Amino acid sequence: MVKQFLSLLLLVLFSTASLAASDPTAPLGWQAPSVKKTVTQRLPSLEGIICPEQDQCSVILNSQVVVPGEVISGYTLKGVDGEAVILQRGSRQWRLALYREDITTNE
Repeated sequence: MVKQFLSLLLLVLFSTASLAASDPTAPLGWQAPSVKKTVTQRLPSLEGIICPEQDQCSVILNSQVVVPGEVISGYTLKGVDGEAVILQRGSRQWRLALYREDITTNE
């Protein structure tokens, strides 16, 4: 009698655990949506702007010399002036100033 009761109790516990693994109220064939991980890349650090009088300006980003059109850390250097640079990634643009001012985003 005790063995039958214990085996019945174990059967009920295992059947409940298997039902909890799937949702019985979900539509047939339904699967939970996959979780997308977004990867964010940090803006490069502007360390310097070099503008010789006759040549094209170049900048120092993350300790690397970059000229307009080159890509660094997934960002394209779009433009350079004497005090700031424009970086682009996709359709978004960032203006990094050499001297302390707010970083702006243009969408």
